[in-house]
Amino acid sequence: MPHPTFFNLPEEKRSRIEEALKDEFAARTYTQASVDRITAAAGVSKGSFYQYFVDKLDAYTHLVRGLMSARIDLAGTPPPEATFEEVLTAIVLGSHDFHRRDPRGWAVLARSLSDDAPAILDSDEALSEDIRQWTTTAIAAGQATGELRDDVDPGTAAWMIERVLLGVPHYVMARFGIAPDHAATTGSAFDQPEIAAVARDLVAMLVAALAGNGTPGRRDAGTAQGTPLGAQNSD
Repeated sequence: MPHPTFFNLPEEKRSRIEEALKDEFAARTYTQASVDRITAAAGVSKGSFYQYFVDKLDAYTHLVRGLMSARIDLAGTPPPEATFEEVLTAIVLGSHDFHRRDPRGWAVLARSLSDDAPAILDSDEALSEDIRQWTTTAIAAGQATGELRDDVDPGTAAWMIERVLLGVPHYVMARFGIAPDHAATTGSAFDQPEIAAVARDLVAMLVAALAGNGTPGRRDAGTAQGTPLGAQNSD
C-alpha cells in the first residue's frame, strides 16, 4: 500500500502521478515498465517516488486495484433494484463500457494478465474494501427478499463471487487464445458471441448456487452472521 505521504499530496499532484503510472503500464508490460519514465512523466524525483511507494510493485498494485474497482464501478452505489442475475451479467459483460470510458485503464488491466505481471487479480488486494462491502450488502439484501438463499454467509458468498469474476478474464483469454497485448489494444473480447456465452454460463452457475425460493427468509438462529468481505483483508 502506498505510504501516507502519497495520500497527503495535493490532489493535482497525486492525479499527475497516477496518470503517469497509467501511461507507463498501459504501454508496457510490468517488467518493461520503468520508474525513471514514470517519475519523468509525473515531474517528480525518483527519491520522491520512493517516499510515496515502497517500490514499483507497490505503485503497480495501487494502480491495478483502483482500475479494477473503477471497472466494476459499484462502490458508493445503493444495493441494486435489478435481480442478482442481471447485476452479475452487467458486471461480467460490461467490460466494453470500461474500455470506452478509459482505454488506457483497460490496457493496464489487459496487460496485468501477462505472464510477467504480478498476480494482483489473484490476490486479496485486487479490489477496494468499498467493492467488497457493496457485494456483501447486495447479497444480504437479496437474502432478505428471498431472491437468494439465506442459509449461507453473505461474506463467504461475496468472496466466492469475487474470486470467480476476477478469474473470468484470465480464463477467457487462455481458452480462446487471446494475448494480453492484443486485448490491450483491441477492446473487450466479451463482444464476441462465443465468449459472451461463456460469461453467461458462469453467471448462470453462480445464480443457481445462490438462488433462493423467491420468498423472504430468515437465517437460522444457529448460523453465524455474515461479516463484510473487507474485514477479511486489511491494508
